[in-house]
Amino acid sequence: MHFDTSDLKIFVAAAEQGSLTAASQHCHLALAAVSKRIGKLEEQTGSVLFSRSKAGVELTPAGRVFLRHARSWLYDFQLLNAELQEHARGFRGLVRLAANTNAMLGFLPETVGAYLRQHQQVDIRIEEVLSVEVIRRVAEGRADVGIFAASVDAGRLECFPFRDDLLVVVMARDHPLAGATALHFEAVVEEDFIALDQQAAIQSFLDEKAQHLGKSMHIRVETRSFDAVCRFAQCGFGIGIVPRSSAERFGDANSLAVVPLADDWAERRLQIAVRSLDALPSYARQLVEHLRRAD
Repeated sequence: MHFDTSDLKIFVAAAEQGSLTAASQHCHLALAAVSKRIGKLEEQTGSVLFSRSKAGVELTPAGRVFLRHARSWLYDFQLLNAELQEHARGFRGLVRLAANTNAMLGFLPETVGAYLRQHQQVDIRIEEVLSVEVIRRVAEGRADVGIFAASVDAGRLECFPFRDDLLVVVMARDHPLAGATALHFEAVVEEDFIALDQQAAIQSFLDEKAQHLGKSMHIRVETRSFDAVCRFAQCGFGIGIVPRSSAERFGDANSLAVVPLADDWAERRLQIAVRSLDALPSYARQLVEHLRRAD
């Protein structure tokens, strides 16, 4: 069977959107054209790929199998184009990097910046998402490289060590909990918090942990950086939870109390994930090697 890449892209869009109408908008095609392309794929495969209803479309068991392969084929086509572009004049490479908040704010600006200075012809698109989503994007070919917390199952992806870190509680030196040697999240969950805004993957992660305890975090101040969390906590407006690496880099660490979180999930061993290192374009492999070597 031979499939048109445009048809595959339309199918994947319909599967992800759960709607042919949404897929038509996403692909900038008429609804009738999208329906015709899906029908063509169903004829080629001899299978019904979607069950249709007024609410939209839902993948059939055959459709779920086809989606997995369609994503893989599209990813391989992207790699082929990238490899060919390496030999063309005016080449510019693009690496899609998905990373959790810890890696995004704690390590990547300096590390990726050093790589970009050495590779002027390469661009990097970085997206901050939860570790689970990092794995999903790499597995589905929506990201070339991922950096995630090792506590998440990476399935069949190839993984390499990146960094080790630990979530810590930061607060003013005169806070009642400042003298503790370690704290469980349950002991602090009802405190006033200085936190990253709701778009940060790490805040979604902490909100989920609070919900598991039957609690909700009271966010007194929302900000955009770990450094700002430390500054507000230092001034006594609440406590914050940040990676130890960020607390250590804080400019006025002497006036900030830092207490490790004792929960198992606070250990943040970060890893690099790829579908296949050998299959990546050379510039993407060089980024992975750079990330592995960087201190």
